[in-house]
Amino acid sequence: MMNIRSNFFVKKFSVFIVLLAICFCGCKRIVKSDDSEDSTVDDIEEVSKVEYQRIMSLKLPLKTVLIDKIYSLTIPEGCDFEVEKVTPEEVVLGNIDLAKIDTSFLSINLGDFFSKNEGLYSEQVYFIPANDSKRFSIADLKKGDERIDAVYYEDENSIIYDQGETFFTYNIQYDEAKKCFLFYKAEISWTQKYPKKQKLELAVHLLKHAKSLTATNYPPAKFTSWNEYVQNMPVLEVNWVNNMFRKIEKELKFFLDPNDQVSPRTPGNYTFVELFSPSQEALLSFYKSIDQIKNNQVIEPDYNSSQLILNLNSQYAYQLKEETGCYVVTNSSKVNDGYSAHTFTTVFCPVDYKGRNFMLKTDKELTPSNADFFVKMFSHFSKHYTLNTTVNP
Repeated sequence: MMNIRSNFFVKKFSVFIVLLAICFCGCKRIVKSDDSEDSTVDDIEEVSKVEYQRIMSLKLPLKTVLIDKIYSLTIPEGCDFEVEKVTPEEVVLGNIDLAKIDTSFLSINLGDFFSKNEGLYSEQVYFIPANDSKRFSIADLKKGDERIDAVYYEDENSIIYDQGETFFTYNIQYDEAKKCFLFYKAEISWTQKYPKKQKLELAVHLLKHAKSLTATNYPPAKFTSWNEYVQNMPVLEVNWVNNMFRKIEKELKFFLDPNDQVSPRTPGNYTFVELFSPSQEALLSFYKSIDQIKNNQVIEPDYNSSQLILNLNSQYAYQLKEETGCYVVTNSSKVNDGYSAHTFTTVFCPVDYKGRNFMLKTDKELTPSNADFFVKMFSHFSKHYTLNTTVNP
């Protein structure tokens, strides 16, 4: 009897071991580590000709601006710029030696929504005086720099490389008439933890900015929809916006209580858009303020109101533009001589979802250059309750 029972337990234990081994092997075949997946996706050696040509052929609305009443630059329509004088000691351009330059020169910081607010990247243009058009080159820039991990693109005037997970885009042009070099430098920091493939694609988009700087003959262009923005934007930026609006979408459909508002935080811990679920009183107050702007009769609202969507101030002059269901309000501060010292824009967009009234509002002071991006974004969301462009635009 004892022998039979022992054999039974031995067989039962053997079956258990076999089943456990099968389960373990099965799990091993199915589960894939993040590292192996990332290495497959990010195993990129260079920018292909097809990818380069694809990005260079994308639509990019441009504008020409005057710098210091001397230099003309052509920059993206959605960009603003700031000008300052810098010394050679303050500037790093790869491995180029600027020590022999004995004068300060102009630095232009370019900024759009993504670079100014979230810091996804930075763009600078330097006007460096030089009589010799061969004084600086891409070869000088990378010469002997052992810190460069990989060069992904290079031509006679440009280079894209990474250095410790920070991506750099450089372009050098010489202005024979002004006797100066135009150095373009863009940087996507290692602190921006996005897939290498997306950072590299963004770097090529930035090179397109660089190669447009001296353009004088360019066709007028304007994006007509959010779908068109998405088709021409870097994937990293599209994904960033979509991820933020998934939070807005959930609040709209499931969570936001009446008379409440929410401002989701970005990966950089900023806010850039607010969603209101306004009371009837707050909604009426908003449209009353819109009418005041239209009639040029601004009266400051009741600040004791529980929810204020549009805050008017008699110290500002207001301009209103209505476009694709959005209200674009531009504020200009007034000083004694009537000069507009400070101008910023706010975009508002009513959203009607299942009989409930909501309001989207930009949460940062925009420049007028940035407004169209939000108008197209908000307008799309108000119709489809998502930024997913698989739906009809």
